[in-house]
Parts: sequence; C-alpha cells; structure tokens
Amino acid sequence: MYEINYEELIVNYDNMINTLEYDSMRSGGKAKINAKTLLDLHTMRDKYLKLIQPVKQEVKKNGK
Repeated sequence: MYEINYEELIVNYDNMINTLEYDSMRSGGKAKINAKTLLDLHTMRDKYLKLIQPVKQEVKKNGK
C-alpha cells in the first residue's frame, strides 16, 4: 500500500486552484465553467488540511 503525502497533495490542489482562478479571471464564460470545479477543489483541499492539522485537546478544569 502506498503512503499518501498530504502536504504535497495540498500543494498540487493549490496549483490547480490558482490556475483555474487565473483562467476564470480572463473570461466570463470560463468563470462559469470553472465555478463547480473550483468549489470541488476547495472542498477537497479543506478536507486534506484537516487531516494534517494536529488535533487540539481541551483540558477542563474543576470549577473550585
């Protein structure tokens, strides 16, 4: 089984997002075509970011 490098995957998503956003800025028609794809890329990027960020655990103190 292959190990997934999430940091590199996020960098690749960033590159794809930047390319599509630049392409969308140049043409109104392209913005409409790329909108769904950009939304999906941002959603996937956010999911992978959550996987690599450390989980913060809250410590509850007694109310004394």
